[in-house]
Amino acid sequence: MPRKFRVLQIGGDDLEPIFQHKKGVSWDYFDIGLFEFDSGYVEAIEAIVEAEGHFDFIYIQAPYSETLTNLLQMISEPYNTYVDESFWSVEYEQDENVQKYVVQPLHYRNIEERNNKLEAVSFSGQYGDKVSPKLALVHPNFKGDVFYQGNSEVTLSGEFGKEFKPIASWQNNLVYDKDKVIQIWPEFDIDGAVELQYTFRLIQTGADGALIEQIILTDDMLDSPLEIPTKPFDAYISVTVKARGNGTVHLGPIHKRWSRLDMGQFLLGGSRFVDSQRQEFIYYFHPGDMKPPLNVYFSGYRTAEGFEGYYMMKRMNAPFLLIGDPRVEGGSFYIGSSEYEQGIINVIDETLEKLNFKSHELILSGLSMGSFGALYYGAQLNPQAIIVGKPLVNIGTIAEHMRLLRPEEFGTALDVLVSNEGDTSQASIQALNQKFWQTFQKKSLSQTVFAIAYMQHDDYDPHAFQELLPVLTAHQARVMNRSIPGRHNDDSPTIASWFVNFYNIILEDKFGRVQHAEKQNI
Repeated sequence: MPRKFRVLQIGGDDLEPIFQHKKGVSWDYFDIGLFEFDSGYVEAIEAIVEAEGHFDFIYIQAPYSETLTNLLQMISEPYNTYVDESFWSVEYEQDENVQKYVVQPLHYRNIEERNNKLEAVSFSGQYGDKVSPKLALVHPNFKGDVFYQGNSEVTLSGEFGKEFKPIASWQNNLVYDKDKVIQIWPEFDIDGAVELQYTFRLIQTGADGALIEQIILTDDMLDSPLEIPTKPFDAYISVTVKARGNGTVHLGPIHKRWSRLDMGQFLLGGSRFVDSQRQEFIYYFHPGDMKPPLNVYFSGYRTAEGFEGYYMMKRMNAPFLLIGDPRVEGGSFYIGSSEYEQGIINVIDETLEKLNFKSHELILSGLSMGSFGALYYGAQLNPQAIIVGKPLVNIGTIAEHMRLLRPEEFGTALDVLVSNEGDTSQASIQALNQKFWQTFQKKSLSQTVFAIAYMQHDDYDPHAFQELLPVLTAHQARVMNRSIPGRHNDDSPTIASWFVNFYNIILEDKFGRVQHAEKQNI
């Protein structure tokens, strides 16, 4: 049975009746009068938490008091607590616990908007997917040049006309999930004097397929994602694109996500970065105990969009930063434009600054595709340690091996190769490999500990560890390693176990943090 989304309301009129239709929400109400008349209120709430688990969302309709913030210290998690704007005050802003748990005011224009907002964000988990440009159907009347580039984009070049005319639609629809605000983010880029017009149609499920709603947006209206408000039914979302002018249009994937409105991307507190070419990465900062180090985890390949590694990193109690790459099919190895890559470095630097940590009070980590991000950016950031499992560093080689060593498996590497280098030639393969090595070999690595768990018979990047080791030796870096028999996708539990073990060793040795051994769930 799916876990319910647990809400605690403190003060105000009990809003539970509004949520009775949402079977996935459990609502508890706490009367602030109990602060004065019931000395056992703390034990009562502790009993609820013990029996039901922590609250996912806390909504406060009460003025500031030390008693209240002491209660929040017991039940709040970062980003999950909101104070009704009518009660927000300087006292809230300046309170240490409010700052620690990133408690924020809940803004709304009227009661209906408030209720809709609370309903919209009250769901467990996270979800995102996409439709690939390889499923785009180019309109038969378009007479220009068309080039499909795997899961990255379809390119149309030529004369599109003076009026908007259809150029493409998608074979597959997106799914509109009832009772959710659905966020839509189309990837596209334009060269020349071209304008685009996207049409999103909500279509009723079932045999009749009736049109429910139509939304038309030009490219300049899509600087931010489209958010479709909640509806009490499931539906399909069809997408078509029109264009006018002359030039080249690059149509990428169309992303669909469950929205948490202005409260976060995927998770409460989640964020996204977008460069000028509409390329994204997502990130989430958890302050932990606010003591060094900052642990950064780069997600591995995942077709379902969202954050990875939350519970594993949270168990370490230290501040952590999750970074994810939702591009292409399941990620694009965290590389892109200089603006994109600098964005990742800036997010890490700004998080260190927020914590008042020094650059060496930092650990970068990742598994498989995430290992590339940890090693590539770790070489530029002077961290205390870099911890990786199943390292992948030669993206060009990974793409090349799909032809004979790994037929029809992990075509994402080909998408990344063509996106970054333009083709699949031997020169492009080597150029993409060198993108990593030119960065990694030029940086000073002597003050960084490298902990690497790798597969002995890796069929993605067979010699990654053997090529890393001489460079690390030349830099006099400290290296811990563990080899596991098998190919790249074999024995992930053992790799994950060593990954966590390396973390525990470094946290204790370098930062005095003693971690209790327990089974980890990434």
